[in-house]
This record gives sequence, structure tokens and C-alpha cells, in this order.
Amino acid sequence: MASTQDSDEKRQLGGELIIPVLALGFTLYYIATVIDSPWSAQLNAFMVGSIMILLVVIFFATAARALWRGEASLGMSTLIEPYDILPKRLGFIALSLGYVVALQWLGFTLTTFLFMAASMMLLGNARRPLTYLTAALIMAAIGLVVFVILFQKRFPKGPVEYLVQALS
Repeated sequence: MASTQDSDEKRQLGGELIIPVLALGFTLYYIATVIDSPWSAQLNAFMVGSIMILLVVIFFATAARALWRGEASLGMSTLIEPYDILPKRLGFIALSLGYVVALQWLGFTLTTFLFMAASMMLLGNARRPLTYLTAALIMAAIGLVVFVILFQKRFPKGPVEYLVQALS
């Protein structure tokens, strides 16, 4: 009986439309920002942007067709379900925002370590903290070696980066 009710429910497209709408907005912003750039940057923006816009238009057309046929609705409840993991989702969003904010003060390596450790603790219910800390330390160290030392990318510097710079 429950499977009959599930098959009668319409597919909810509201949550599925969020990423295409954001992608379209970002693409238009990206194209607008390279107008005064060299022609090669404009060409790249046009090519990448055109593909992105084409994919979004195809998705919108497919969604509109499903709405027109009555197979879908613009509901968003499936975006939030299941409700029992909602606190973890909100916690992970908070950690992600905290990463972006703390990055400029703590630097890439320390912030990455803290974010990875906290994320694994949150998602894994803190059952194996030593494993999570070790994994976060290894990932942050790999990021430091690859991106900061080898590729010399300009990530925000913090105590770890200043220590490595002083030692080299």
C-alpha cells in the first residue's frame, strides 16, 4: 500500500532547481566580469559559459515538461528530508562558513586541519576521534606540501605557513 502511495507522489523539483539557478547566476556574473579582460579570457568565459547555460536550459526544459505533464511539482520537502540528519547538515553548513571566515586569520593549513577534523567528528558522531585527527592532519599536511610548498599557490598564511617559511 505504501509503495502505491509513493508512486502516486509527484517528483518535487523545487530543490533540484537551486543548483541550476545558482549556476546560471554565477555564469552570467563570470561572463560579465571578463568583458574588459583580454580576448583569450573572454573566449574562455564564452565557451565555458555557453556550455553551462546550454545545460541549464536543457534542465529547465526537462523540468518544465515534467511540470506541464503533471509528473512533478515545485515542492521542496525532499530537499530537507530525512529530518533526522538535519542537525548534521546544518552543522556542516556552519563548519563550512566557519572555514571561509577563519581561513584569513588561521591560514590554509591550520584552518583545513580544524575543518576536516570537526567535519569528520560531526559526521562520524565522534566515535573514532584519534582516527579523525590523524586523517585531518595527513590531509592538511598534504595540502601544505602540494599547494603551498610545491605549487606555491597564494593561500592565506597562518602560523603553520609562517613557521614553514621561517624554517626554509
